[in-house]
Amino acid sequence: MSKKTKPRRGNPAGQAAASKAPVSKTPVSKAAANKAPASTAPSGIGRTEADAVVERVMSSLWAGVAAGDPLRAELETATCMAIPRVAGQLDPDETEKFISTVLVDGAVRRRTPDGAALLRLLMALGTQDTKRAASKALADLTGEGIYPPDWVTGIGKVTPGQAWRRYDVFGDDEAVAVTFGYGEAEHGIVVQVDLTGIPVATAIGVSPNAARLIEAISGDNDEFDRSEQISLEEARRRLFGPLDRTDYDPNPDLTADTLAYLPIARTRVRRLPAGDGEHGPLFTAADRAAAVDEFMKSPLAAEAVAADEESTRFWAEVLTGYSGRIPGEPPAQVGPRKLAHILLGHVPNTFVLSPAQRSHLEPAVTAWARWSADHRDLDEAGTAVLMEQVPRVLARFGQAYDDPDAVAIRGYASGLAASDADVAWLSDNVGRRMFALPLPRRHAPLDLADPADRRDLVEAEFGACTPPAGLTSEEFAEAAYRVVEELWRDEDSPTLAAAKRMFADGVSRHDLIHHLAGAPAPTMGSSIIR
Repeated sequence: MSKKTKPRRGNPAGQAAASKAPVSKTPVSKAAANKAPASTAPSGIGRTEADAVVERVMSSLWAGVAAGDPLRAELETATCMAIPRVAGQLDPDETEKFISTVLVDGAVRRRTPDGAALLRLLMALGTQDTKRAASKALADLTGEGIYPPDWVTGIGKVTPGQAWRRYDVFGDDEAVAVTFGYGEAEHGIVVQVDLTGIPVATAIGVSPNAARLIEAISGDNDEFDRSEQISLEEARRRLFGPLDRTDYDPNPDLTADTLAYLPIARTRVRRLPAGDGEHGPLFTAADRAAAVDEFMKSPLAAEAVAADEESTRFWAEVLTGYSGRIPGEPPAQVGPRKLAHILLGHVPNTFVLSPAQRSHLEPAVTAWARWSADHRDLDEAGTAVLMEQVPRVLARFGQAYDDPDAVAIRGYASGLAASDADVAWLSDNVGRRMFALPLPRRHAPLDLADPADRRDLVEAEFGACTPPAGLTSEEFAEAAYRVVEELWRDEDSPTLAAAKRMFADGVSRHDLIHHLAGAPAPTMGSSIIR
């Protein structure tokens, strides 16, 4: 897609949304959703005119169900399911509560075939908790002789058609569109994916006109965009992870349509063939190292290398390592937005720079960016766009690096952040440490690389807890610190394995550490620091 941060005007996801099937005569804007009544909306939302808003949305839902059109019914249901998220309430528990009390209970109260149909729709689109609640409610209705209409047997039974990919030449983002047969009709979904960080879906569109969608995504209306038809297996590979990440941790800036269509997109992608496990070309640490060596020997790097060879290699390893972190993405794949992401986000949050590395930033990055463009055969216009971004990003680097948030976050990568470290591995381990000890709201001055500062945070969190029998408050706080240190230091510890099992079972982070701190030593793992 475009080199801009936000979806550009005319992007395929936006065009699909503009031509979507009828969803609601009263769009659920964030402003309106924030006025939803306490009786039906997530906790903390005011009443005022929200009763009327929710009534209109629900009226549109029941009209869609009554129409007997599976796609329209799915879109209407998904729109209602998204009301808490549109309202800014991203707590999964609040969303589940809303769906249960408003949609599941509302369907049961109607005691009609249409109510039973809504329960089938929730079973198709909802989370596991929603599926269980809707299934139980449907069993109760059918036990009373109330059955859904025949058309619901076709819900979600789509036949994948063709897939297209549109991408920018810089590798910053892409859009993937897939068409589906649905009974006698055909529709399509399109998902825009941001590739500057961990790939994540940023916009979703659903169009009842599959041909128009393919025309939009395959059209040539941007000099830096390219399009190609891809296999259904590749479409699944490119969409499954980004959609999953957006669902797990939605960006509050996502549009209402994107939030509503997320469950539909996920169900459609699950209908795509998984293939034989091939993920395209895989680039290893050896490939990244070879790319760095190629850069260091190139004429474009000669001046920077002559000035400071060690610092030039450091920046080449950082830039090359990040740009090639995604499977199938070659080293040196960088665009204007990704360059900003690396230098204003990844580096400030990860690396403690020496004075030499910091002073050599400008010549090393400038040389590497020009080499990257040459290495990928970017044309003159593309190279100009990339190189114009370099001074803009460098001008903001000092502020980003010295930001107190970045200073604190760098502590999570202490001892891990070598310039040639595998970025995916680094991200996983920083995530583990953030789970062990989340960054507090007030964190300056704070050095998470210092065990003493970590101990202070643990004592502040667990010192006031009621200790398990046989332990004083001080002894329990010390035990909690040992658990946190085990999670912090060891990615293969028995303690981490136990924590993962408990977290998967729904135990909160605080409660599982509380439990592990009060458990006998063998349960926590023999390597816990004492």
